[in-house]
Amino acid sequence: MILLRWRTGAHCCKGEIARIMNLQKITRSETLGPPATNTSPGPTMDLRNRVGLYGAYFLGMAGIGFCLPYLPLYLKEEKGFSDRGIALVWVLSAAAGLLQFPIGLWSDRVGSRKPFLIAALAVLVAATALLPLAVPGGFGWLLVGLLVVLFAENGACRATVESLAGAEATRLASPDRVGAALGALRFWRPVSIVLTALLGGLLAEEFGVGWLLGPLAVVQGLAVAAALLIREDGRVQKDESAPGEASQSKGLQLRDPVLWAFIGAMILFHTSNAPPGAYLGLYLKQDLGAPPRYLSYAFVVSMIIWMAVVRPAGWLSDRLGRKPLLIVGWAVMTTRLVLLAVAQEGWQVLLIQVLDGLAQGLFAVTAAAWVTDRFADPRRAGEAQVLVGCSLVFGSAIGPALAGLIVEPLGYRGTFGVLAGVGVAATLVVILLIPETRSKVPQRTAS
Repeated sequence: MILLRWRTGAHCCKGEIARIMNLQKITRSETLGPPATNTSPGPTMDLRNRVGLYGAYFLGMAGIGFCLPYLPLYLKEEKGFSDRGIALVWVLSAAAGLLQFPIGLWSDRVGSRKPFLIAALAVLVAATALLPLAVPGGFGWLLVGLLVVLFAENGACRATVESLAGAEATRLASPDRVGAALGALRFWRPVSIVLTALLGGLLAEEFGVGWLLGPLAVVQGLAVAAALLIREDGRVQKDESAPGEASQSKGLQLRDPVLWAFIGAMILFHTSNAPPGAYLGLYLKQDLGAPPRYLSYAFVVSMIIWMAVVRPAGWLSDRLGRKPLLIVGWAVMTTRLVLLAVAQEGWQVLLIQVLDGLAQGLFAVTAAAWVTDRFADPRRAGEAQVLVGCSLVFGSAIGPALAGLIVEPLGYRGTFGVLAGVGVAATLVVILLIPETRSKVPQRTAS
């Protein structure tokens, strides 16, 4: 009897000990989270990824150095487009740039940007190579228009590359260096554009504008090769959040009035800033009597300042916060338009273009960093970047369209003045409605 009671008591004691140990394991797992094997850090911005991502971005953006100075001339002189036809293709290109949004969401869903980036660059290469071979006439007009829409600065391919490259940069960066990562990436855009424009100008005099598309297709083919170097560790980013958190991390989740206010501010920024790109050359020549070379000078000045600004802007936004630099960027854009409206000499416009480079450089880095912070979820990096990209192309489409309605009765000066008023409204939105997001540092999720 005594032995039986002792065995029964020992069995109960063992059961109690096992239950306590079980509770300790559960508590420990709740405190420490998943095992270390499931929380391994994702891929980082090592040398190979820098070469692959920056190289693909640099080479892919090279075509903009052809689009801005030469594409309208090429379409008019070699493809027979009218001024109205060129304007129509520009609007269609900007509308096609909105395709980046579903592509960005898709890349978030599969947890990888690399295949989409490679595909966009490959289509861009094909469009560049086929454009000189397309002959206008009949269905040929549709083919030429399609190729231009794919090739243009804000067209489907380059807008997608812009957004996905930014998403990849933010994904590979540590959470406290998102601004610096975007600044390091965006630095290569103006470098690429200026080099292409300057070298293209020398070659175009010797071989013609259309000849440039052949070498450009080769350069953009190298962008595909560079993108292949990007290493995402061959792993799809998995959602390992708790069931209650999953619904907050997936989907568009655009029920955020502050986010919508910032989208509106971004659209207004480009609604104001895009039309001078179309009218600045005519303003210099017709109103100010400046020599033709001033147009290329104005373009180069803006790009050089942009190149000088983006890296410091990223570094400062990581330390001072996003909002101070956002306010400066929007205010500088508005100030530039006011000064353009009152300029009296061509050389004054060249000085004013310093403000254009400063404003665009600040926007390129801090706007993307703000949206990334607001989402506070690395799994939505693609969505964050395409929201910025879609705001850019949407504003760049409606800005020139609206400016075209007032430029004839008001002239270039009056148009710049009206656009400055839109810029004031956009700046007030940023000052009054947009909060600081730098404190919202997202945690890297498992890959």
